[in-house]
Amino acid sequence: MVKRPLSQKFLIIALIAMGLFLVVWGAQRFYDRYKVKQVALEFVKALETGNENRIRALLTPEKAELAAKLKQDSQESLEPLDYRFLQVRLTGSTAEARIQIQKTGYAIKPDIHLIKSSTGVWKVSSISQAKVDPLWHDQEDRHYREELIKEGVPSTEVEGRVLAKKLARALNTTVTESSSGQVDP
Repeated sequence: MVKRPLSQKFLIIALIAMGLFLVVWGAQRFYDRYKVKQVALEFVKALETGNENRIRALLTPEKAELAAKLKQDSQESLEPLDYRFLQVRLTGSTAEARIQIQKTGYAIKPDIHLIKSSTGVWKVSSISQAKVDPLWHDQEDRHYREELIKEGVPSTEVEGRVLAKKLARALNTTVTESSSGQVDP
C-alpha cells in the first residue's frame, strides 16, 4: 500500500466531500425546478377548471382569499388549454415560471411567481405579465361592430364607438354608452 502524506489525504477527502456536496446541490436544484413546474401547471389547470379549493390550496396564505376572484370563464369552453413552459428561474426560496397558455388561437405568457415555504412546499405568490392577446381584442371589436350594425347605428357612429372602446382599453378605463338623443349646447 502506498503511503501518502497527510496533506494529500486531506486534499483527497476535501475533493470527495466537495464532489458529494455538488451532486446533492445539483439534485436539489433539479428537484426544485421540477416542483416549481408542477405547482405552476397545477395552478393553471385549477384556473381552467374553476376549482376554487385547489386554487386556494396553491396560493400563499396571504393570497388565499383571492381564490374566488381568480375563477375563470375558460371552463365554459370545451376546447382544452395548451401549456408550454418557456423559462423557469430559481433564486433561493423564490421562483418564477414563464408559461405560454394557448386556447382557440389566442395566447398569453404570464409569469407565475412562487415562494418556497419553511416546510419546503412551493406556493403561488403572484402572477404578472398576464396581458390579453391583441387578437382577442380584434375579435371582440369585430363582434361589437357587427352588433352595432345590426342595431342600425350609422356607420360613422359605429366606427367612433369602436375607436372609443379601443382608446378606453389602452387607457385601462371603460366607455359608458351615451344616450342616442342630441345634446343641447
